[in-house]
Amino acid sequence: MKKCEHCNVTVNTQNSTCPLCFQELTNIENSKDGNDMFKTREIKKDLKHKSLLYKIFIFISIIATTVCVLTNLMTQILPLWSLIVVIGIVYCWVLIRHTILSERSIFEKLFLQVGVILALLFACEWVSNGSKWMVDYVAPSISIAVILVLFILSQALKYHKGLLAFFIMTCLLTLISGFILIFKASTFNLLNIITVVIGAISILGMIIFNWNVLKTEFSKKFHV
Repeated sequence: MKKCEHCNVTVNTQNSTCPLCFQELTNIENSKDGNDMFKTREIKKDLKHKSLLYKIFIFISIIATTVCVLTNLMTQILPLWSLIVVIGIVYCWVLIRHTILSERSIFEKLFLQVGVILALLFACEWVSNGSKWMVDYVAPSISIAVILVLFILSQALKYHKGLLAFFIMTCLLTLISGFILIFKASTFNLLNIITVVIGAISILGMIIFNWNVLKTEFSKKFHV
């Protein structure tokens, strides 16, 4: 039996390359699980317990949302401050259901976290009378951190199947800061300039160090 580190499958073949991605195969010792191309996951026994917890959390979320919205409409101390609470509850759902308890890929977890956090911060900025602290400081700072994390992961997981997703997300974050600079949507440009520079360097680094893997993933994804 041989194993493909890129596809994470075992193949019963005499060839030296994987039939899926054409990467080099490594020899592994025969074992009881050697004939299984894909390992079966253990069935979770606590589905009923988790279902009850989800129902309780849904109930609490509905109550909290209703109370905040009604209080906001009756008092009107700040315009739509309840929107922040609603997005915060959504963020809790994403954090628990799709990040902590999920078996999704690193990219999907990171993408969801960044998206929900940015939405929450934009809502806070809107409620605070439209000041541009989000576009000027927070969004580019988060983008810089995410780009650096993606580049480190791309080098640590050179044969990870999510490498193309890392590359695409880095490009998107770099383009967002670039558009902010082009359309002069920010009053403080330094952090967005740093984001564009770091993003461009990371994109170039991924192309230089991971070109073969990126090309293979692109061909498999888009059937080119």
